[in-house]
Amino acid sequence: MTSRDEVKVAIVTGSASGIGLAVTRELAAQDYRVFAIDKVDGFREPLSAEEQSRITPIAADLTDAEAIDAAFARITAETGAVSLLVNNAGTADICLIEDLTLQDWSRVFAVNLTAALLCLQKSLPLLRAAGRGSVVNVSSLAGKRMSYNGGVAYTASKSGLLGLTRHAAFEFARDNIRVNAICPGPVLTPMILENTTQTERDGAQVKMPLGEWVMPEDIAHAVMFLAGPASAKMTGTTLDVDSGFLVSNGTAYAEYFKHRKGASGGR
Repeated sequence: MTSRDEVKVAIVTGSASGIGLAVTRELAAQDYRVFAIDKVDGFREPLSAEEQSRITPIAADLTDAEAIDAAFARITAETGAVSLLVNNAGTADICLIEDLTLQDWSRVFAVNLTAALLCLQKSLPLLRAAGRGSVVNVSSLAGKRMSYNGGVAYTASKSGLLGLTRHAAFEFARDNIRVNAICPGPVLTPMILENTTQTERDGAQVKMPLGEWVMPEDIAHAVMFLAGPASAKMTGTTLDVDSGFLVSNGTAYAEYFKHRKGASGGR
């Protein structure tokens, strides 16, 4: 096989809910066969019959190297080539550095960074077999600055994922495999809805210059861009999908204009 278009097979980790589920469903809608890896068996939302025909769920604990080996052994047995790997699985710590245990540090790194490396290693023969391919690592704005809602292990591991992206992009270019990252900003996932109040969500939204939360589907669309021919000359890069949150630097957007003469228009 010499063209990625001949192989529409993808692997998505952390696929049971939120961003991962949105990515999995979008890929299926674009006629991909998707191997969906998650620690839970199944999905947060019911799949249609057509989606079920394209999506193969695989339950695997991504903190366990042997479980990752088993998952990829199954994938390899079922398909000879893969054109896309999406490293999306992630977890967080929420404590201060002084309260962080080594166990929690190791757990967060195991999911956010080590699992991404292991999945990349295991998928490499399948990506090579496709003739060319794409890897998309879902990092976070925390990888570029720090995490307000997460902790130091989350921040450090997501920063490390960006480093892995750049280095892998350099090494795998000779195999026609591109490696890029997405840094989502505040994404309105079920987890956010369940663990925040409307007041807290409103407080975050006013710091988004575009005035809207990022939705899981927005990240899915960014993945499709990085997987497709429109990004054929992009590797080692990072896309921020954040409704302008990073450039706002934590400032309530409307407040910026209140202190400047001649400002008009907009929200």
